[in-house]
Amino acid sequence: MRPALNLINCYRDRIIQLLVVGFLTAFLISQAAVLSPPKVVAAESSAQYGLDGPFAVTVWGLVDKNTLSVEITPNIPTKIVWQSGFTPLMQRLVIQPQGILKPNSIYFVRVDIKNWYGATSATQLVAKTEPLPRVLSISPSPNKEDVPPDTELVFETDKTFTSSDYEFVAAPNFAYDIRVKGSKILVKPTKWLTSGQNYKIYLFLKLIGSDMVLLRSDSFTVVPPLQLAVSSPANGVESVVKQAALSFSFNKAVEKQTWLKSFSITPATDGNFSWQDEKTIIFTPSLPLKTNTAYSLKISSAALKGVDGSRLDADLIINFKTAGPVKVVGFSPIGSLVSPNSPIKVAFNQPVDQPSAQERFSIAPASNGSFSWEGNTLVFRSSSLSMLTTYRVGVAAGVKSIGGEDSVEGFSATFTTTSERTRVIGYSVRGRPITASYFGIGPKKVLLVAALHGSETNTGAMLSQWLNFLRANQASIGSDRTIIIVPYANPDGRAANSRFNANGIDLNRNWSTSDWQSQTYWLNNSYPSGGGPYPFSEPETTALRDLIINEAPAAIITYHSAANLVIGDGVAQSLGDWYASQTGYTRSGSGVEDPGSCLSALGYCITGTLEEWASDRGTATIVVEMASANLSEYERNLPALKGLLTLPI
Repeated sequence: MRPALNLINCYRDRIIQLLVVGFLTAFLISQAAVLSPPKVVAAESSAQYGLDGPFAVTVWGLVDKNTLSVEITPNIPTKIVWQSGFTPLMQRLVIQPQGILKPNSIYFVRVDIKNWYGATSATQLVAKTEPLPRVLSISPSPNKEDVPPDTELVFETDKTFTSSDYEFVAAPNFAYDIRVKGSKILVKPTKWLTSGQNYKIYLFLKLIGSDMVLLRSDSFTVVPPLQLAVSSPANGVESVVKQAALSFSFNKAVEKQTWLKSFSITPATDGNFSWQDEKTIIFTPSLPLKTNTAYSLKISSAALKGVDGSRLDADLIINFKTAGPVKVVGFSPIGSLVSPNSPIKVAFNQPVDQPSAQERFSIAPASNGSFSWEGNTLVFRSSSLSMLTTYRVGVAAGVKSIGGEDSVEGFSATFTTTSERTRVIGYSVRGRPITASYFGIGPKKVLLVAALHGSETNTGAMLSQWLNFLRANQASIGSDRTIIIVPYANPDGRAANSRFNANGIDLNRNWSTSDWQSQTYWLNNSYPSGGGPYPFSEPETTALRDLIINEAPAAIITYHSAANLVIGDGVAQSLGDWYASQTGYTRSGSGVEDPGSCLSALGYCITGTLEEWASDRGTATIVVEMASANLSEYERNLPALKGLLTLPI
């Protein structure tokens, strides 16, 4: 036992000695640490500093943190963080830049440290920053077209920063949320992008201070919108057949699963969907729709989607109303200037049983005709409407409906036919039509012709005004009278502002008279072929000739300008006197001062005229030479023109 106790005591004494030595050593070291300045035992460095830092050093010794001094050149805002080490005497100093450092730049970092006794230690770091991050890829791909409006933009980079370090710009601008997921920057529009719009996009990196550098720019185009091409019924339609299926056709293929979520109908209606094709959906109600009821369809833009990702620009609302009683919603013709050739149309508000509508149609005075249909419109074409007659058209109650209710009230309307009719009597050299307008239905006809000399357009303007008067005052036309008006007998000359036609012929020297000759005169000029190669060589004169022969007018008045004369004798003597008395134009005879010669009251030789040709046929024919070469003189001629409506002839 004794030796064992001795051994134990020996170890105990040894342990006590070691503890004393350790304590003394630790005390001396701590005292040295307290008295000695702190030391930077490790400065963290690398070949390239990250753009978001940080700068860091490991410090040995006790540090008075209140006296810490950090200077960085170039100066930047930082945040200082102390991190504990393995012992109280070892700490890590982290200098965190408040933002992104400038790329490929050198920063000098000086750290001054003091202990509680004022002992100072200093160190300096030299840090070179790495290059800018690179955008490795972008989605959607550059210049891509047909991008869905709800797309998320993704920029893949070779570095990772926080979302606040990036700035995104779009033109046109749109609202968005931006976030960083690893090395990806995600830009999500908060609302759908505009359909069909081209966007330019820019991704910037914000550096410390106000600098921003462009990392990537691109563009893309949003897919054109999904649109409703046609619907049945269309929006606003009334009197929809109760048994009708509803169809919707879009401009592009639709994702079928999104259709069921997007469609709603009020009042709620059960039914089945079918697809005519990838663009067209048909809704067939399980039961007929309610009678005379307003329905509203909604197709939600938030739910419906095209197969190409396109969306509706807005919710589609389609309002319609189902058929109630059959009603007449349209009728033509109306008024008092209706052509006897006009078809009579009665439009119903819904599809009807056609035979039942035709059975209830009436017209008085009675007129023969035939029926046809244009959709929901009955068309009656008469073969025997009379001019200047008032007709009453009726549709009796009881027209049967196909998709609603039968009519419960009758319909009637009136119209009055016109005596106006227009026909093309021929064509000019250049193919322009020559028209004659007729008013009245009496056997005695008065023909008025103007602008036979194309440059005398004021005469045609006067007759055009007279034509409008007759159109509005047909009741003033005598029952025995028909007025025929040819306002522009020389349309080619009118277009060229020329006295002659397109062949250079004076059309009032081209008539088959006893004094016709090819050589003509006008003012002080002679025209060797002005009368044409032979009488009626021109299409304009043959058209007027045939009109006169076919209509056999009792009187003819031709209008020229500008000699302020009424010329006509023989059978036209009394007509000329009367017209001059009504207008104040100077009265003249035939205009030929020397019988047997062609010398006229106008001072030059006149041959082969319409007036002489018609007079030779026994028709009372006068020439009215208006006083002005430019003014229509309508008011001056109006008393005479009105008188022609009832003047005994």
